[in-house]
Amino acid sequence: MTATELLPPHVLTDPDHIVVRGVHKTYPGAPIRVLDDIDLVIARGSFVSLIGPSGCGKSTLLRAVAGLEPIDGGELTIFGATPEEACGYKAVGLVPQTPALLPWRTVAQNVSLPARVNRRAEHRRAARYGMGGPARTAGGVGTAELLDLVGLADRAKAYPSQLSGGMQQRVAIARAFGLEPDVLLMDEPFSALDEFTREAMRLHLLHLWQRMQTTVLFVTHSVREAVTLSDRVVVMSARPGRIHEVIDVDLPRPRDREVLADARLHEVEDRVRDSLQDAWDSGAKPADLVPA
Repeated sequence: MTATELLPPHVLTDPDHIVVRGVHKTYPGAPIRVLDDIDLVIARGSFVSLIGPSGCGKSTLLRAVAGLEPIDGGELTIFGATPEEACGYKAVGLVPQTPALLPWRTVAQNVSLPARVNRRAEHRRAARYGMGGPARTAGGVGTAELLDLVGLADRAKAYPSQLSGGMQQRVAIARAFGLEPDVLLMDEPFSALDEFTREAMRLHLLHLWQRMQTTVLFVTHSVREAVTLSDRVVVMSARPGRIHEVIDVDLPRPRDREVLADARLHEVEDRVRDSLQDAWDSGAKPADLVPA
Protein backbone atom coordinates (compact mmCIF):
# COMPACT_ATOMS: atom_id res chain seq x y z
CA MET A 1 0.00 0.00 0.00
CA THR A 2 1.56 3.31 -1.06
CA ALA A 3 1.24 6.64 0.69
CA THR A 4 -1.27 7.72 -1.95
CA GLU A 5 -3.51 4.76 -1.15
CA LEU A 6 -3.46 5.74 2.52
CA LEU A 7 -4.95 9.16 1.80
CA PRO A 8 -8.69 9.50 2.53
CA PRO A 9 -10.84 8.94 -0.60
CA HIS A 10 -11.88 12.62 -0.84
CA VAL A 11 -8.33 13.75 -1.67
CA LEU A 12 -7.75 11.23 -4.47
CA THR A 13 -9.39 13.33 -7.16
CA ASP A 14 -6.58 14.37 -9.51
CA PRO A 15 -4.44 12.10 -11.72
CA ASP A 16 -1.63 14.65 -11.75
CA HIS A 17 0.67 14.62 -8.75
CA ILE A 18 1.31 18.35 -8.46
CA VAL A 19 -1.04 21.07 -9.74
CA VAL A 20 -0.18 24.77 -9.32
CA ARG A 21 -2.76 27.31 -10.52
CA GLY A 22 -2.35 31.10 -10.28
CA VAL A 23 -0.08 30.91 -7.22
CA HIS A 24 1.39 34.16 -5.95
CA LYS A 25 3.48 35.07 -2.94
CA THR A 26 4.92 38.32 -1.56
CA TYR A 27 7.21 38.55 1.45
CA PRO A 28 6.35 41.26 3.99
CA GLY A 29 8.06 44.52 3.06
CA ALA A 30 9.10 43.28 -0.38
CA PRO A 31 7.94 45.52 -3.26
CA ILE A 32 7.80 42.71 -5.84
CA ARG A 33 6.10 39.32 -5.72
CA VAL A 34 8.55 36.46 -5.31
CA LEU A 35 5.97 34.27 -7.10
CA ASP A 36 3.56 35.80 -9.59
CA ASP A 37 0.72 33.87 -11.24
CA ILE A 38 2.53 30.51 -11.33
CA ASP A 39 0.82 27.77 -13.37
CA LEU A 40 2.42 24.32 -13.49
CA VAL A 41 1.20 20.73 -13.76
CA ILE A 42 3.58 17.87 -12.94
CA ALA A 43 2.51 14.43 -14.09
CA ARG A 44 2.78 11.27 -12.04
CA GLY A 45 6.22 9.67 -12.16
CA SER A 46 7.91 12.52 -14.03
CA PHE A 47 11.16 14.33 -13.22
CA VAL A 48 10.86 18.13 -13.46
CA SER A 49 13.60 20.67 -12.71
CA LEU A 50 13.23 24.35 -11.79
CA ILE A 51 16.06 26.60 -12.96
CA GLY A 52 16.52 30.35 -12.99
CA PRO A 53 18.44 33.27 -11.49
CA SER A 54 18.71 33.77 -7.75
CA GLY A 55 15.58 35.42 -6.43
CA CYS A 56 13.26 33.98 -9.06
CA GLY A 57 11.33 31.94 -6.49
CA LYS A 58 12.55 28.40 -7.25
CA SER A 59 13.09 27.39 -3.64
CA THR A 60 10.03 29.34 -2.48
CA LEU A 61 7.88 27.36 -4.91
CA LEU A 62 9.46 24.09 -3.77
CA ARG A 63 8.85 24.99 -0.12
CA ALA A 64 5.24 25.87 -0.93
CA VAL A 65 4.74 22.44 -2.50
CA ALA A 66 6.28 20.94 0.63
CA GLY A 67 3.76 22.81 2.79
CA LEU A 68 6.56 24.81 4.45
CA GLU A 69 5.79 28.16 2.80
CA PRO A 70 2.25 29.61 2.80
CA ILE A 71 1.04 31.17 -0.44
CA ASP A 72 -0.94 34.40 -0.67
CA GLY A 73 -3.31 33.21 -3.37
CA GLY A 74 -4.01 30.62 -6.05
CA GLU A 75 -4.31 26.86 -5.78
CA LEU A 76 -1.65 24.25 -5.00
CA THR A 77 -2.54 20.56 -4.68
CA ILE A 78 -0.78 17.19 -4.58
CA PHE A 79 -3.07 14.49 -6.02
CA GLY A 80 -6.02 16.68 -5.05
CA ALA A 81 -4.89 17.24 -1.45
CA THR A 82 -3.36 20.31 0.12
CA PRO A 83 0.42 20.08 0.65
CA GLU A 84 -0.19 19.90 4.40
CA GLU A 85 -2.52 16.89 3.98
CA ALA A 86 -0.15 15.14 1.59
CA CYS A 87 2.87 15.70 3.83
CA GLY A 88 0.86 14.58 6.85
CA TYR A 89 0.30 11.24 5.15
CA LYS A 90 4.02 10.83 4.42
CA ALA A 91 3.35 11.12 0.68
CA VAL A 92 5.98 13.85 0.20
CA GLY A 93 9.72 13.64 0.88
CA LEU A 94 12.23 16.51 0.99
CA VAL A 95 15.99 16.51 0.32
CA PRO A 96 17.54 19.87 1.37
CA GLN A 97 20.92 21.30 0.34
CA THR A 98 22.66 19.75 3.36
CA PRO A 99 22.31 16.05 4.31
CA ALA A 100 21.25 16.64 7.97
CA LEU A 101 22.09 13.06 8.97
CA LEU A 102 21.88 11.90 12.58
CA PRO A 103 25.56 11.62 13.61
CA TRP A 104 24.95 8.99 16.31
CA ARG A 105 23.29 6.61 13.86
CA THR A 106 25.01 4.45 11.27
CA VAL A 107 24.39 4.85 7.55
CA ALA A 108 21.91 1.96 7.57
CA GLN A 109 20.12 3.33 10.64
CA ASN A 110 19.80 6.78 9.05
CA VAL A 111 18.31 5.29 5.89
CA SER A 112 15.91 2.95 7.69
CA LEU A 113 14.59 5.47 10.23
CA PRO A 114 11.92 7.16 8.04
CA ALA A 115 10.57 3.81 6.89
CA ARG A 116 10.26 2.62 10.50
CA VAL A 117 8.47 5.81 11.52
CA ASN A 118 6.31 5.58 8.40
CA ARG A 119 5.19 2.02 9.18
CA ARG A 120 4.03 3.05 12.64
CA ALA A 121 2.12 5.96 11.11
CA GLU A 122 0.58 3.66 8.49
CA HIS A 123 -0.77 1.35 11.19
CA ARG A 124 -2.44 4.34 12.86
CA ARG A 125 -3.91 5.54 9.56
CA ALA A 126 -5.07 2.04 8.65
CA ALA A 127 -6.98 1.84 11.93
CA ARG A 128 -8.51 5.27 11.35
CA TYR A 129 -9.61 4.68 7.76
CA GLY A 130 -10.51 1.01 8.03
CA MET A 131 -7.65 -0.43 5.96
CA GLY A 132 -6.09 -3.52 7.40
CA GLY A 133 -2.51 -4.67 7.43
CA PRO A 134 0.83 -2.93 7.29
CA ALA A 135 2.06 -1.20 4.16
CA ARG A 136 4.57 -2.92 1.95
CA THR A 137 7.69 -1.08 0.86
CA ALA A 138 7.62 0.60 -2.55
CA GLY A 139 8.51 -2.14 -5.00
CA GLY A 140 9.77 -4.22 -2.09
CA VAL A 141 12.83 -1.97 -1.66
CA GLY A 142 14.50 -2.17 1.74
CA THR A 143 17.48 -0.46 3.35
CA ALA A 144 20.08 -2.84 1.89
CA GLU A 145 18.82 -2.35 -1.66
CA LEU A 146 18.56 1.43 -1.25
CA LEU A 147 22.20 1.55 -0.15
CA ASP A 148 23.18 -0.66 -3.06
CA LEU A 149 21.33 1.62 -5.48
CA VAL A 150 23.35 4.63 -4.28
CA GLY A 151 26.62 2.69 -4.21
CA LEU A 152 27.03 2.52 -0.44
CA ALA A 153 26.30 -1.11 0.35
CA ASP A 154 29.78 -1.47 1.87
CA ARG A 155 29.35 1.55 4.17
CA ALA A 156 26.17 0.43 5.96
CA LYS A 157 27.86 0.30 9.38
CA ALA A 158 29.81 3.54 8.97
CA TYR A 159 28.86 6.77 10.74
CA PRO A 160 28.28 10.10 8.91
CA SER A 161 31.57 11.53 10.20
CA GLN A 162 33.40 8.74 8.37
CA LEU A 163 31.89 9.69 4.99
CA SER A 164 32.75 12.31 2.39
CA GLY A 165 30.25 15.07 1.56
CA GLY A 166 29.13 13.24 -1.56
CA MET A 167 28.60 10.01 0.35
CA GLN A 168 26.60 11.81 3.02
CA GLN A 169 24.32 13.29 0.36
CA ARG A 170 23.82 9.84 -1.16
CA VAL A 171 22.71 8.63 2.28
CA ALA A 172 20.28 11.55 2.51
CA ILE A 173 18.80 10.68 -0.89
CA ALA A 174 18.45 7.00 0.02
CA ARG A 175 16.80 8.05 3.30
CA ALA A 176 14.29 10.22 1.43
CA PHE A 177 13.38 7.36 -0.91
CA GLY A 178 13.15 5.09 2.15
CA LEU A 179 10.11 7.12 3.21
CA GLU A 180 8.47 5.70 0.06
CA PRO A 181 7.16 9.12 -1.00
CA ASP A 182 4.92 9.55 -4.01
CA VAL A 183 6.54 12.98 -4.51
CA LEU A 184 10.17 13.85 -3.76
CA LEU A 185 11.23 17.51 -3.53
CA MET A 186 14.96 18.25 -3.92
CA ASP A 187 16.38 21.72 -3.22
CA GLU A 188 19.83 21.99 -4.84
CA PRO A 189 21.03 18.79 -3.14
CA PHE A 190 24.35 18.73 -5.04
CA SER A 191 25.23 22.43 -4.82
CA ALA A 192 28.12 21.96 -2.34
CA LEU A 193 29.80 19.17 -4.33
CA ASP A 194 32.59 19.34 -6.89
CA GLU A 195 31.63 18.74 -10.53
CA PHE A 196 33.08 15.22 -10.67
CA THR A 197 31.08 14.17 -7.60
CA ARG A 198 27.98 15.95 -8.93
CA GLU A 199 28.11 13.92 -12.13
CA ALA A 200 28.36 10.67 -10.19
CA MET A 201 25.50 11.78 -7.93
CA ARG A 202 23.26 12.51 -10.94
CA LEU A 203 23.73 8.97 -12.20
CA HIS A 204 23.03 7.51 -8.75
CA LEU A 205 19.88 9.63 -8.47
CA LEU A 206 18.65 8.60 -11.92
CA HIS A 207 19.22 4.94 -11.11
CA LEU A 208 17.26 5.23 -7.88
CA TRP A 209 14.47 7.31 -9.44
CA GLN A 210 14.00 4.83 -12.30
CA ARG A 211 13.80 1.99 -9.76
CA MET A 212 11.30 3.77 -7.47
CA GLN A 213 9.17 5.64 -10.07
CA THR A 214 8.72 8.63 -7.77
CA THR A 215 7.58 12.05 -8.99
CA VAL A 216 10.50 14.46 -8.51
CA LEU A 217 10.58 18.27 -8.40
CA PHE A 218 14.24 19.36 -8.44
CA VAL A 219 15.75 22.84 -7.94
CA THR A 220 19.12 23.56 -9.52
CA HIS A 221 21.34 26.34 -10.87
CA SER A 222 23.08 23.97 -13.29
CA VAL A 223 21.93 23.75 -16.91
CA ARG A 224 23.73 20.43 -17.41
CA GLU A 225 22.16 18.99 -14.28
CA ALA A 226 18.64 20.08 -15.22
CA VAL A 227 18.85 18.63 -18.74
CA THR A 228 20.59 15.42 -17.66
CA LEU A 229 17.99 14.56 -15.04
CA SER A 230 14.70 15.88 -16.32
CA ASP A 231 11.71 15.14 -18.49
CA ARG A 232 10.95 18.87 -18.45
CA VAL A 233 12.95 21.95 -17.45
CA VAL A 234 10.97 24.89 -16.06
CA VAL A 235 12.87 28.15 -16.66
CA MET A 236 11.90 30.92 -14.23
CA SER A 237 12.50 34.66 -14.38
CA ALA A 238 12.75 37.03 -11.43
CA ARG A 239 11.32 40.38 -10.35
CA PRO A 240 8.60 39.12 -10.20
CA GLY A 241 9.12 35.37 -10.08
CA ARG A 242 7.34 33.82 -13.06
CA ILE A 243 7.58 30.77 -15.29
CA HIS A 244 9.39 31.99 -18.38
CA GLU A 245 9.33 28.76 -20.41
CA VAL A 246 8.83 25.01 -20.02
CA ILE A 247 11.25 22.95 -22.14
CA ASP A 248 10.73 19.25 -22.88
CA VAL A 249 13.84 17.04 -22.75
CA ASP A 250 13.18 14.51 -25.50
CA LEU A 251 16.04 12.14 -24.76
CA PRO A 252 15.90 8.38 -24.16
CA ARG A 253 16.13 6.77 -20.77
CA PRO A 254 18.06 5.47 -19.01
CA ARG A 255 20.34 8.49 -19.27
CA ASP A 256 23.63 6.62 -19.38
CA ARG A 257 26.98 8.09 -20.44
CA GLU A 258 26.25 7.31 -24.10
CA VAL A 259 23.07 9.40 -23.97
CA LEU A 260 24.90 12.17 -22.13
CA ALA A 261 27.34 12.38 -25.05
CA ASP A 262 24.49 12.68 -27.57
CA ALA A 263 24.48 15.92 -29.60
CA ARG A 264 20.76 16.30 -28.84
CA LEU A 265 21.54 16.81 -25.16
CA HIS A 266 23.77 19.75 -26.01
CA GLU A 267 21.05 21.17 -28.25
CA VAL A 268 18.60 21.11 -25.33
CA GLU A 269 21.22 22.71 -23.08
CA ASP A 270 21.64 25.52 -25.63
CA ARG A 271 17.88 26.03 -25.71
CA VAL A 272 17.76 26.26 -21.91
CA ARG A 273 20.64 28.77 -21.93
CA ASP A 274 18.85 30.87 -24.56
CA SER A 275 15.73 30.85 -22.41
CA LEU A 276 17.77 31.89 -19.37
CA GLN A 277 19.22 34.73 -21.40
CA ASP A 278 15.70 35.86 -22.24
CA ALA A 279 14.86 35.66 -18.52
CA TRP A 280 17.94 37.77 -17.77
CA ASP A 281 16.89 40.35 -20.33
CA SER A 282 13.48 40.54 -18.66
CA GLY A 283 15.06 41.75 -15.44
CA ALA A 284 17.03 38.98 -13.71
CA LYS A 285 20.79 38.38 -13.65
CA PRO A 286 21.63 34.62 -13.50
CA ALA A 287 25.19 35.29 -12.37
CA ASP A 288 25.39 32.15 -10.26
CA LEU A 289 24.27 29.66 -12.91
CA VAL A 290 26.62 26.75 -13.46
CA PRO A 291 27.57 26.94 -17.16
CA ALA A 292 27.93 23.20 -17.71
